Amino acid sequence: MKLKDKVVLITGSSQGIGEKTALEFAKKGANVVVTYNSNKEKAEKVFEECNKLNEAFLIQLDVRNENSIKECIEKVIDKFGAINILVNNAGVFTNKNLMIQSSKEIDLQIDINLKGLIKMTKAILPFMKEQNESMIINISSTAGKNTWEEISVYCATKFGVRGFTQALAKELPENIKVYSINPGLTATAMTNFQGISAKKVAKIIIKVAEGEIKPDSTKDIDIDKFV
Repeated sequence: MKLKDKVVLITGSSQGIGEKTALEFAKKGANVVVTYNSNKEKAEKVFEECNKLNEAFLIQLDVRNENSIKECIEKVIDKFGAINILVNNAGVFTNKNLMIQSSKEIDLQIDINLKGLIKMTKAILPFMKEQNESMIINISSTAGKNTWEEISVYCATKFGVRGFTQALAKELPENIKVYSINPGLTATAMTNFQGISAKKVAKIIIKVAEGEIKPDSTKDIDIDKFV
């Protein structure tokens, strides 16, 4: 897909992979929709950087809230008339043995990482069906293909993202592509800045959007194969 003037909505784009992905899309001439849940100050800085490169849009979005999702999509459609690419990036992480994770911590991971991603996708599909070419990029993880102690709930959500992506791909018309991107340990606040740079992950996401990198038969793209 040629990215010039395409409309790209990225959930959780105030920091980390979402922030770097927003900037890389803006460098390609896309109209980037920067979203945030609570960190407005950081999101405004990302928006300002994107807006220097091409027209951007800043919206508050809570993927746990269906009204927030609906209002976000409606505002983007009102402004740009389309959403060509959705990057489902919003996510949270709890690194604790399951026995000491609180119900709130469990619910938060499932509600944002999996349920929010599914609801966001469902809400955007009616608009994408009307377009010649659309794409949904779901940010999963190597923790969606392998398991580690202390992150059992996180693993469950990311396995769920991959399963959802694979099943959804069988339902969608040919004009809508859906893929799972699986980063390994990435240097963000979530990992205490250990791992590969978020910018490297973002550059792979751009190559996927442009069609330079194709998924395997399961719709997976494993970041570690390209960095």
